[in-house]
Amino acid sequence: MTDKRFDNRSKATFKKDIKFGTAMETYFFDKWVQSCDDRDDISIYNCRDNGVGNDGEYVETGTNTSGADYMVDYFDSEYGFTNLPLEVKWVPTAGKLSLKINDLRAYQKENAGILFIYNSVNCGTNLRKPKDYDYNNYIDLIESKFKQFRWGFMPPENISKLINSGDIVNIPYMGNKKGIIVKQKDFHKWFKEEQF
Repeated sequence: MTDKRFDNRSKATFKKDIKFGTAMETYFFDKWVQSCDDRDDISIYNCRDNGVGNDGEYVETGTNTSGADYMVDYFDSEYGFTNLPLEVKWVPTAGKLSLKINDLRAYQKENAGILFIYNSVNCGTNLRKPKDYDYNNYIDLIESKFKQFRWGFMPPENISKLINSGDIVNIPYMGNKKGIIVKQKDFHKWFKEEQF
């Protein structure tokens, strides 16, 4: 029986995807913390790993890998959280966010927030994970386009509101799992769009 986490991928491909994706989330999380260090209106303290599977290594079925990637203390002009579980989502394609409903419910259960780091411009460059998994070349490409990236912090209360919005659909490119697609024109309803 195929593991349902694989989303129609082989186990070998799934393992490479997870390893690469985790490395990218770490890269973007570190960039985000560094960029916020230079701001007076946002403070991030006490950053640490949160739970299983944050090193990108494959975890067998039956181990709970759901939940947020990091734990932080986060304060801005609107929110203040101590020991906030924080999921990191890198979105390489401009125009939308695609979120699995089961993941959203896991974040809701642990009262987590989501840090979205996303490409805001459809410039014609393919920023999706490279087929050869060449991390160094991909980082060079990412850094050449960094000015068009934005970030947004979705607080726990907005995750609950999103789940209750009733816009749950089957998402074919995510293994036909149920989820919610948020169009870029609606990002401002769920989080403040920020520049690095």
